[in-house]
Amino acid sequence: MVKNHLKRIAMPKTWTTADKKGIVWAPKVNPGAHSMNEGLPLVILMRELLKLANTKREVRNILNHKKILIDGKQRKDHKFNVGLMDIISIEETKENFRMSFNKYGKLVPVAIDQKEAKEKICKIKGKGFYEGKSQLRLSDGRIILIEKGNYKTSDSIIITVPEQKIVQHLPFEKGAAIMLTGGKKIGVIGVIEEIKKDVIRIKSHNDVFETDKKHCFVVGKGKPSLTV
Repeated sequence: MVKNHLKRIAMPKTWTTADKKGIVWAPKVNPGAHSMNEGLPLVILMRELLKLANTKREVRNILNHKKILIDGKQRKDHKFNVGLMDIISIEETKENFRMSFNKYGKLVPVAIDQKEAKEKICKIKGKGFYEGKSQLRLSDGRIILIEKGNYKTSDSIIITVPEQKIVQHLPFEKGAAIMLTGGKKIGVIGVIEEIKKDVIRIKSHNDVFETDKKHCFVVGKGKPSLTV
């Protein structure tokens, strides 16, 4: 049987919330494009990270009467799954944010300008074919059809939202800027120095280390192409 509740002590470590002590329950995120480690409920984002409300009732009232956009589309479900690289736009205050990992490995909203709010970085998780066209399966659940292009799994692309037009290709290669989305170094941004099959050598400031390829999310060439 599917449970509609979640004990706060069992929350993913990537969620940022109030003190777990003394509070038993936490909102459970609805199934969506992101895993529980890379996504959190919209109510937690609005109440505990953006401080737009104090209670769940206030959050629901805001969602029903104000335009809160996720990747350019209005959302009214307080349990909506908001995840890594998603763009949050608050029309009334003209504020925009991109979900990212901080240096402590927590999902946090990072303020961005209006121009960047129209572009999003997505990782290519898989490829396929459909009716003679190449199919890109992206990290946020999108599927984009393209005529041609040298896109590979683990590369990233920058797309416009909500139109889904590809504006830049970010190959997974030496010299690429990456954000780590797992492991002990989660949240660290560095540059790829060497690729040895699934073991990637990363340099971040004066620190050089190795990590698994699956934890690498390309965000630019030499440096992040967008604010992350």
